Amino acid sequence: MNGSSIRSYGHLIQVDESGTVYVDKQATSYKSLEEARKSIIQENISLKLEEEVSKQLYEELSDTRVASIIKEYHDVKVTDTLIENYIKLASSSIFSVDPVVQDIRSLNTLDVIIEGKLHYVLNDDSVVAIDKRSQKNLNILLVGQTEIIDHMRESKENFLHVLEQLGE
Repeated sequence: MNGSSIRSYGHLIQVDESGTVYVDKQATSYKSLEEARKSIIQENISLKLEEEVSKQLYEELSDTRVASIIKEYHDVKVTDTLIENYIKLASSSIFSVDPVVQDIRSLNTLDVIIEGKLHYVLNDDSVVAIDKRSQKNLNILLVGQTEIIDHMRESKENFLHVLEQLGE
């Protein structure tokens, strides 16, 4: 590709001779390098802001509230470490069938992308969203099935394949 190029936040932005703007070698509808650069900067700022707000919301949860959620589902001694681990797990958006994680996540309005659905970020960075009914069914069906849960966490394809096999 003979033309101009710049890097912004780890993305390669290029313009070819015909004026087509590419971001990471994918053709875009941007009209200039500068427009693409500004868009990437804005997207990066938005992601960092959302991440920071979400993190703060979890940090603001009272330990008492989280402890009561844990006690509701599990007969264990609730320690500061256990509370911290549950908050970390909930804020990571990793797929889990633990009802404590879902209850903690339900306290954070940013964790609900679509009304009535929970979203999860999988190991391949894809995002899946499932409704609360499906989540409850998975909680029942997959309790103690760590190999299946780990398989589902790997990719969107794995996640959907397991759902198909379960008839969800």
